[in-house]
Amino acid sequence: MRLSFSAITCMFWVATGSWTIGSGRAATNENTPSSSDAPQDFVVCTGWHALCTASPDCRVNGARADCDCMRVNETHIVWTGEIQDLVAKRLTIAECTTQHPCGADQAPICKVIADGKYEVDRVRYRWVSTYSYRGWCSILQVKPAFCDPTESGYRGDVNWAVCDAAPCTPNKNPTDPERPLSCQCRVESGPFLGVYGSCTGANGGIMSSSPASLWDFKNNTYTFYMPGYEFVRGACEPLKSDPLQLWK
Repeated sequence: MRLSFSAITCMFWVATGSWTIGSGRAATNENTPSSSDAPQDFVVCTGWHALCTASPDCRVNGARADCDCMRVNETHIVWTGEIQDLVAKRLTIAECTTQHPCGADQAPICKVIADGKYEVDRVRYRWVSTYSYRGWCSILQVKPAFCDPTESGYRGDVNWAVCDAAPCTPNKNPTDPERPLSCQCRVESGPFLGVYGSCTGANGGIMSSSPASLWDFKNNTYTFYMPGYEFVRGACEPLKSDPLQLWK
């Protein structure tokens, strides 16, 4: 099933436009709130960003992987713990907390990304990889695989790429014109989510993914609150009535 993603993006914007997202993570920096007022795990931004969801062939380069990613303009989600711009991270986790949460575009990191001033190791990047739901309906068509390299008889990749808040640069001659950005993602090991039902990347590369612990494989959903997912998942379902449930 293919759905108009402009419609999904619109729904997501309506859903997240005034949302705030809480967190149970304790602060560790002297400039961050106390543990009773922990930073938000996620903040919502709008505008241009890199999207690495459909990147199955990241090229490993030491502790990093170069992933060819899409360039999209829509509502997106930033995992505050992964922000690599240290100043933007400090300001965001100090300002966006469980007791004083930030709404859409209120987090300092949102302006940094929108202005193209994301700085990592004294290098400024115009593009940043963050999370959004572009293409999610097609992804849900194939149930994600549970990939555990420690299992006996496992066949698949041992490593995978984490692209949350990764810095990105334009690729003047992209192999795939739909993925014109190159993002420098962290290489991770351990059980991961096999996108498109596979545990093996394409063309000898590794896939951009996330820890298997973040996905409920039985119910095909996240194991934690992800802003807007319930709306997007519903938009991907066939248009029909659900079975009637009777309450006593």
